[in-house]
Amino acid sequence: MAGCSRSAGRKRAGRLRLWAAVRAWLALALLALLAACALRSAPVVDSSLTREQAVYAHQPPGTPADVQQQLVVVDVRYYGFDQELHQGQVVVHHALAQDIRDVFEVIRASRFPVESVLPIAHPDLQHKAPYGLSPRTNNTSAYAWRPVVGAHSVSLHGLGLAIDINPRQNPYIRGTLVIPPGATYDPSRPGTLTPDSPVVLAFQRLGWEWGGDWAAQGKLDFMHFQKIPRELASWAASYRN
Repeated sequence: MAGCSRSAGRKRAGRLRLWAAVRAWLALALLALLAACALRSAPVVDSSLTREQAVYAHQPPGTPADVQQQLVVVDVRYYGFDQELHQGQVVVHHALAQDIRDVFEVIRASRFPVESVLPIAHPDLQHKAPYGLSPRTNNTSAYAWRPVVGAHSVSLHGLGLAIDINPRQNPYIRGTLVIPPGATYDPSRPGTLTPDSPVVLAFQRLGWEWGGDWAAQGKLDFMHFQKIPRELASWAASYRN
């Protein structure tokens, strides 16, 4: 009987050791899975400029300090055309910062693909044109001290009150003029803004105007959204009149 008892004890001890080993293996497997998920969820960081770099570096001569003082840098996340999660930055008037955060939540949640979101002061844009103002990029950006296309008055981009999204999929069209050059508007392509796009609807719910609705003005600016908050109307007019 004593021998049987010792044998049973050894079997129980063996089973306990086996279960302990299985639990340890499962714990390690779970940790590995969590680590892999964390790596997959970590975004590709496309831009991590400081406010000083994003707002004040590489600006055209005569950029008003009053405008720059109103600007903030908003970190945003979005899925690129490579299906990966990215992190970029939007320089915008502080009054519109929350709107930008809200819209980019829709952009991320709907997986609307965005090529890149870099401030115009970013080195990747600076080497393409003076002050980063190249019409040949497919970059999404808001603030840029520049005039309206084809005019001398300051653009709402110059005040941080407008944003352009995926210019190559959503060009500016006026007669034979197309910007970016060679771009075409095809609503079936990923990254293209349409009247029923969740991105367009999100902007419009927040009171933004979409350039895709400007046919009556003899032009279409599919990439463009703008908003002048009521409290900023006189301030904006002082720069544009």
